[in-house]
This record gives sequence, C-alpha cells and structure tokens, in this order.
Amino acid sequence: MSRRTLFTTLAVLAAAGPVSAGAPGDWQAPFSLDLPAPPRQVSLAAGLDPARWAGEAGLDGFRLLYRGPGGSILQAPMTDADWQAFQAERCAAPGVRCETAACRGIQFRGSVDPGAHGGPDGVTARLVRSEPELDPLDGDGEGDAAMCRRPVALAGPDRAAGSSLDLTLDIDGRSGSRASSATAVDAADAAPGAEPPAVDASAAGPDGAPSPETSAAPAAARSFAFTLERGFDALGGASLAGERLPDDTSDWSLMVNAGCTAVEVPMDALEPARVPGHVTALVDAGTAAAVALAFGVTVVREIELDATDQALTVFAGAGDVAAAAAALLLDPRVSAAQPEYVYRTTADFGAARPDADGQTDDGPAPAAPAYSDPFAALSYGPRLTGAAALHSRARGTGQLVAVIDTGVDAEHPDLAGRVRETLDVTGDGWSADLHGTAVAGIIAATADNAEGSYGVAPDVALLAIKACQPVGPGALRAKCRTSSLVKALDLAMSRDAAVINLSLAGPPDDLVARYVALAAGQDRLVVAGSGNNGPNARPAYPAALPEVVAVTAVDAAERRYADANLGEYIDVAAPGVDIISPAPGGSYPPLSGTSMASAHVAGAAALLRELSPLLGGRELAAVIRGAGRDLGAPGRDAEFGIGLMDACAAAARATADAVTCEAPGGSHGP
Repeated sequence: MSRRTLFTTLAVLAAAGPVSAGAPGDWQAPFSLDLPAPPRQVSLAAGLDPARWAGEAGLDGFRLLYRGPGGSILQAPMTDADWQAFQAERCAAPGVRCETAACRGIQFRGSVDPGAHGGPDGVTARLVRSEPELDPLDGDGEGDAAMCRRPVALAGPDRAAGSSLDLTLDIDGRSGSRASSATAVDAADAAPGAEPPAVDASAAGPDGAPSPETSAAPAAARSFAFTLERGFDALGGASLAGERLPDDTSDWSLMVNAGCTAVEVPMDALEPARVPGHVTALVDAGTAAAVALAFGVTVVREIELDATDQALTVFAGAGDVAAAAAALLLDPRVSAAQPEYVYRTTADFGAARPDADGQTDDGPAPAAPAYSDPFAALSYGPRLTGAAALHSRARGTGQLVAVIDTGVDAEHPDLAGRVRETLDVTGDGWSADLHGTAVAGIIAATADNAEGSYGVAPDVALLAIKACQPVGPGALRAKCRTSSLVKALDLAMSRDAAVINLSLAGPPDDLVARYVALAAGQDRLVVAGSGNNGPNARPAYPAALPEVVAVTAVDAAERRYADANLGEYIDVAAPGVDIISPAPGGSYPPLSGTSMASAHVAGAAALLRELSPLLGGRELAAVIRGAGRDLGAPGRDAEFGIGLMDACAAAARATADAVTCEAPGGSHGP
C-alpha cells in the first residue's frame, strides 16, 4: 500500500471555545498525518525465543508483546510486497502465525455508525474512546478481520466545487473487560445500522462520556457533529472542522486509516483538553468571592500562591468558557484567565519482565554494576547516560529535586529516607501511586541496599508534590489540571528545589508557562518529557516552552521510543524504554515513555549540581543541551535533539574538565 498524507484542520468552534490567546501558532496550523506501511503481526508459540527468531528472520524495529503461556507477538510495519515475501519464507514454520495487525489497536475502543458514506480516496477517520488499562486476554484478536472490513468514515462528499457534508457520528463508547467489549463490537458488525442496546445513563461520566469506572456493559452513546468541507489536494487531503467536540479530549483519539493502514493520535495532542465549564484565573488576594458574584460564576478552589502573592482561583458555571475568560480579563482584579486545561502523565507499561535470576524476557542481562541491588544489571539508564560513572564522585548529596506528578510511595524500600516532604495539591488527598513512585525511583532509588534497582542520583532528596490524580486505583495513567500544576510549581519554588521534574504533557497553557518562566527566572532547572503522542502530534507542553529542557526517550539500543513526539523543541534524549521502576507494594514493573526519560535527566542534573554547586538553572540547562552524544541525523534534529544525554561530558563542561569519566569503547560504566 502506498504512503499518503491526510491533512486535517481541527478547529473547535462555539461550544468548545478557542485555545487561549497566547497559544503558539503550531497548535492552530493545519495538522498533517503521514500514514505508514501497515503493521504486520507474527504470533510465536511459547517455546520460541522472540528476540532470536526476529534476528534470524531479519525483522528490524519490531515491537514485542509477551502473552505469558500463550507465547509472544512481534509487530512491525511492512509494505504489501515485503509482507508477501516474508510470509512465504517465514510464516509456515511450526509455532508461527502471521497476520496483518492494523485494527488491533482500535478493536476495543468503541464503534461508529457512519451511515452509507465512504471517505475520500479510501481515507477514513473517526473518534475513538481510549482503551482501559488491561492486560491482553485470550481471544483479543478474534474481531480484527471484521473491524478491518467495516467501512467506518467521517464523511465522503463528492469532489464538486464547494461541496460539503454535515454528518453526526454516534460514538458508542465502551469500558470494562476486553472480552465483553469484543462481544459488543462483533454484534454491531453483524448487524450494521442496528440501534445500540439501551443502557443506564448513570454509567456515563458527568460530561456524558462513559466513565472508566463503569462495568463491562456498554455505556450510553455519545454524538459528535463534524463538517467535512471541500479541500482535496493531489494526495487526497481534506479539511475537517469540528463543530462540537468533547471539552475533555484526553479520553479520546482521532483514528485515521486508509484500508487497514491506521494512525492514531490522541485528541488532546490536537485540541487542548479542558475541564467543562471551568475557568482558571489569577485574581487579587481576597477578591475571588466578589469577582464570582459579579460574573455569575462559582468559586471551586482558591489557592494562595507564595511566589506572586496572588490567588489562583478556579471558577465553575461558565457556559462559554472562552467568553467568560475574556470577560474576566476586563476586571482590574483579574490579571489572567483561561480554561482549566487537562494534562496527562507520559508513561506506558513496557515488555521486559525481570525474574529472580536477574534475567529479562529479552535474553541474558548485561554485566552487573558494582551494586548489590538484584535488578541493578537491568538498570541500563544510568550506565547508558554515563550517570553511573559519576557515582564515585557524586550521588546527588545535598540536592533537592521536586517531582511534580502523582503521589509517591515514600515507604517503598528503595525510597525510604529519600523523600524529604510530601504535598498534595489535587484536593483528593495523598496516595502512593504508580507513576509518581516510578519517576521518583528512577531519580533517587537507593543504591546498594539489596533492594530492586538503583537511581540516577541515589542520595538525592525529593520533594514529592502530588499534582496529578490516577484515572483509577493503581492506574499508571493520570490527569493533572492547570490549577494543580501552577500550585505545585509555586510550592517547588517556595521549598527551594533546584531541579523540577514534570513527567507530563498537555496543551499550550499561559498560566503554567508563566510559572515555569518564574521558576526559570529564579535559576531553577525545569525538565519535562516531550510527550508520548507519536510522531504526528503537535508539540507537548510544558516541554515545548523555551525555558524547559525537553527530553525524548530511547531504548537500550539508542532507538527512539516509537510513541515519542517529534519536534524542534526536543533538546536531548535519555533512556525511557523498558525501565525497571519501583512501584507501590514493592514491585518493579518495566515502564516506557518520555516520563522515564525526563526522570533520567533530572537525576543527572542533581549529580552535576553536586559536582559544581554554583551552577544555576540556566547554566545547567546550557551544559545539558551542549553535551549530548549525537544520534540520528548529524547535528541537532527533531527526533533526538542534540542526541543522547551524556552526563560525563556534561560534568567535564561543568567543572572545566576537572571531572571526566571516559570508558573504553565510548560507553560509560560505574
């Protein structure tokens, strides 16, 4: 199948309101999707070593999914011609099954009744509900063929001049177990156009979308109105204008496909996610109630900010958020007003599984460093970046790193004594959460304590600020809001954290940008993950702010994490694939994402500050941005920034070559 590009413009009109006036133009420009070669899937029986099999088959750049006793799955993009040749050569062997896997990723994310229209040149698009965090179950792939055959599209206008088609899509969102969802999807496919089953409206969330806590039964249908206007080009492009989209786009994705070649982009990477009806404003202290009365809104939260002696106030009840924010800005008591944006943490579950012998499912573990921690050999991040090679001289002593994230398990064996203070700004209360604990552990897990793994800066002190709430108990995925992030930044400054880590991503946000700039102006280093929305996504914030060191993720072989964003704003790459990370309850799951990569750079920054205590945030950022090992295209590029974080080279620059740690072959080790 040939590659093609679909150009779409997502413009939210009256109901949802525009992005803030200060939003960078790259979030308002036409959005481009490049459809790759279709993903192919090879299922291997349990007795076959997937890494060895892939090497013998010449399968490069594959994605690995382990299924326990069911064996493993290799996924890789391949053109039709290459796939036919591959199948003829490899797929008839015992224990090997080959299939196109294009529709697997959307199979349990809802269905759309599009009517009788087809998309232009076979290109189709739809909104899909994010899948729940569940491990694969037997029979997951049974509906793939039916989903690939089903012609789901947003619209199919003819090519007459000025033509357009107004179309309402009924998104039939589902949650719960994958097995139950499969039954519902298969039933819909068997009877196209049939009415969805009646459900209890209480199963839906407050905005009408299905609640992630609902049972396996389908939730109420949700409709979105779109207009596909004339705008075809030689590549089959069309402009897509959204008349009514969900305010909180963080639970939805845009799926675009040509036949069974599919690209999925999270909606909040295209259109900012926001809390429905909420406006966040900076108001003069003590005036929030009077402002609310004057504008007919309600005060939800009033947060005192030490850094600016103002009150960050969240108002509810605004029917038109954009209009309400504009009106508030006319009041002399209000210095800033905007939607209450929603951010997401940026981590996914990885594939590697350590066992009691220090091995992973990827084969023998590398040589162990000089630490007694049982998973030390699997902690490739500190070695790959050269941070571990600095441990004889610096381990983060005397440095305070703020982790703005979900809650941290301060009692975890690898974090006991590392967390100086825990603070909650969500209003949901403190909790020991997976994402925050993992990020904290990557930065600061105690070394040589015969527990788990070890951190990049194993003696550093942490300021753990809970600004994000997991989407469910024990969930990795979490959401944060503008107001909680601003207050968290305020606390990090008031507690004098030298390094601030933000392993999360969201839209352009004037208030968050204001407080990031304030922190940077106080000479603090702010580090953030560059986003996990894929190569087609718009820039992720706060990473895309000029004051922030933006970090993308690579694996142990220095290959870019497949779901990482691309962009000129990316500064540096760091390990972020299959990172063995501490988790509540004493477990160590492998996690992947730019969250993990950001934590590696934050930890390395603490080592650099210990080696050169006079380094301020601006100097520290300059040292990190100038000391990477080039990856990808020569020089700085949109994929890796300057290249892989090199803590040894950064230490040499920071200390005028007083500290170096070169290792044979160009690799670093303790």
